[in-house]
Amino acid sequence: MPEDVLEIELGSYRIRVATAFGPRVLGLRREQGPEIFASLPEVVIDRPDSGVYRFRGGHRLWASPEIPAITYAPDDEPCSVTAEAEVVSIVGPVDGAGLVKRMTLSDGPDGFVVEHELMNAGAAIIELAPWALSQIRLGGVAIVPVSGEPDEYQLSASSSLVIWPYTDLADPRVTWDPGGVLVRAEPGPPFKVGTGPSPGRLGYLIDGHLFTKGVTPAGPGRYPDRGAVGQFYLGDAFCELETVGPLSSLEPGASVSHREVWEIQECDSVASAVARVMGGA
Repeated sequence: MPEDVLEIELGSYRIRVATAFGPRVLGLRREQGPEIFASLPEVVIDRPDSGVYRFRGGHRLWASPEIPAITYAPDDEPCSVTAEAEVVSIVGPVDGAGLVKRMTLSDGPDGFVVEHELMNAGAAIIELAPWALSQIRLGGVAIVPVSGEPDEYQLSASSSLVIWPYTDLADPRVTWDPGGVLVRAEPGPPFKVGTGPSPGRLGYLIDGHLFTKGVTPAGPGRYPDRGAVGQFYLGDAFCELETVGPLSSLEPGASVSHREVWEIQECDSVASAVARVMGGA
């Protein structure tokens, strides 16, 4: 293993954390189970307004809405990583957008907890929302619930399905389930959907294991992406499970936080995975 990558045990989970860049969680597995995250050393975004951003794979923290000069600010500088009392903290330096990013990871009774924090280290107010993205290997099936609480008479809309401009609703990799959307993660044109206000969790079944991440329900604040707090993206080399928090106008020195709860379980079929993700089991 490279010297700039640490492998750390947190309860039953094994994570790999970068120290030379980030903050970034490059690897995730449970005990002797398969690696969940993708490894993407060659995938980059190169733009004149933001520079070269290296995806690398794994789990990262971005700022939404997707404004290249802010969102794609490179994270190529060394991070501070500490592991104490079954808690791992990863803190990056001030990036080109004036943000400091922190991830705190711990294994709790209800799942593997990942706290994300964006702090405004600049001199001006920045409007943003925390955006947590996990890049995952192709070859599995994504499960994206579309659900919400209906009113007493079930006459008002209870949930939303958000579509990106490049998304083809007739994509043959997609199955429209009564409870949401199933997507076979196979190479092809880009596809993205989002869901809100309370999908509960997102799921991905691969190699007999189901990876889920809890989605914080939308509150009374404003949200990017038409309120899609849970999102799924599929590209030609990877897919992503994404969650988004509310928009904040961050004063200099202020910060905003966002929580995800991860879980990996053995799972032997798509039907069982759908029941667990959409049924809450």
